[in-house]
Amino acid sequence: MRVVIIGAGEVGRSIAAALQTDHDVVVIEKDPDRFQLLQELDVLGVLGNGASLKTLKDAGAEKADLAIASTDIDEVNIVACAAAKQLGTKITVARVQDAEYLQTWKRGYLGVDEMVCSELITSQAIADVIGLRGVRASDEFADGKILMTETVVEENSPLLGLRLRDAAIPKECNVASIIRENAVIIPRGDDVIRAQDRLVLIGTPQAVHEFNRRLSVLPAVKEVLIVGGGRIGFRLAQILQSRGLKPKLIEPDEERSRWLAENLPNTLVFHGDGTDIELLEREGLYRCDVAVSVIGTDERNLLCGLLLKRMGVPQVIVRVEDPNFIAIFERVGIDIAINPRRLIAEEIIGFTRGRIERSLSLEQDRAEVLEIEVSPKSPLIGIQLADAHLPPGVLIGAIVRGERVIIPRGTDTLQPGDHAIVFSTKEAAQEIEKLL
Repeated sequence: MRVVIIGAGEVGRSIAAALQTDHDVVVIEKDPDRFQLLQELDVLGVLGNGASLKTLKDAGAEKADLAIASTDIDEVNIVACAAAKQLGTKITVARVQDAEYLQTWKRGYLGVDEMVCSELITSQAIADVIGLRGVRASDEFADGKILMTETVVEENSPLLGLRLRDAAIPKECNVASIIRENAVIIPRGDDVIRAQDRLVLIGTPQAVHEFNRRLSVLPAVKEVLIVGGGRIGFRLAQILQSRGLKPKLIEPDEERSRWLAENLPNTLVFHGDGTDIELLEREGLYRCDVAVSVIGTDERNLLCGLLLKRMGVPQVIVRVEDPNFIAIFERVGIDIAINPRRLIAEEIIGFTRGRIERSLSLEQDRAEVLEIEVSPKSPLIGIQLADAHLPPGVLIGAIVRGERVIIPRGTDTLQPGDHAIVFSTKEAAQEIEKLL
């Protein structure tokens, strides 16, 4: 596949790095310093404006299968997609940060075939891990019928030391993998749950949430504090309101605070600074079950998160823009650090994967969870999974057949059109893709 990427920022470079091995990738970037960074990748670079017809022609957009506009400016991305479509690019994908564009856009409108909104994806990702202590990654598959979480087993987990077969795992939940130190393990029933294990759970949302609650000692979530009322903070408050919660939100800008109060009827909005200890104590804002910091810089989010953690908040989630900081933030006490650019890159990469409907990378790309539509030509159709001789490092965690969810056992079989939710090590991913 020939792919043209407009923008060599964090998102664009992440996409290019993921696609460079299997695709013919061209990256357009107008900033000379960012352009130089492309030398680290096995891609062709074109220096210029990605919204210019001339630059797009230089990049070969006329013959491109896919154009991805991933700059930090929404309008540039939309115009770039329109220009690429005009030249003959088959499919165009625009990254946007403002969800308002989704309301005025429909598939194919203005030359944009797909639109991916970072504020919606990020706010949903945060909402999905609220109340799930130890959850480091979470995503939905098969239109929400399947949930995957990667959960760290804490030192005080009530399931510590139990064998998997004795852990009363719900029937509609599968422990697809145990990631232990540097080893990725496809588990058996006699594997023992240890502290700091990362369990990859795949199943129905209800069953996965139930097992995560059993792994944790975190109380039910009643009070949520959001620090920062920007786009992500606003969308997150809307999601929480739809779940019946009444979050509290701190916003430093007075005019924005008024707007938030008018547009979030079930959210209590405070004008102030999320690191103001006097405000937090006077209003009792630190007495919450979960705190989320989505203010300006990574440093401010870290400071706010650590302060709230020190004041006794059981779960603290922060947004982090620099992916290199994720492990550092979690090492110093932040429960979950979420990187919007990584989320958006993974979402966009999914458009290059053919019958792969969805993909999620885990453990610095050492493993993947894939949603694959089973081809009528797959050699695995009709064969019991116990006899299918799947590649080492692969486990089929769930099968969605129409509206039915199957947590497969050895006697189950695959049928054409099934959606298989597959855990795979990076080494085995291409092989299982071909088999299915």
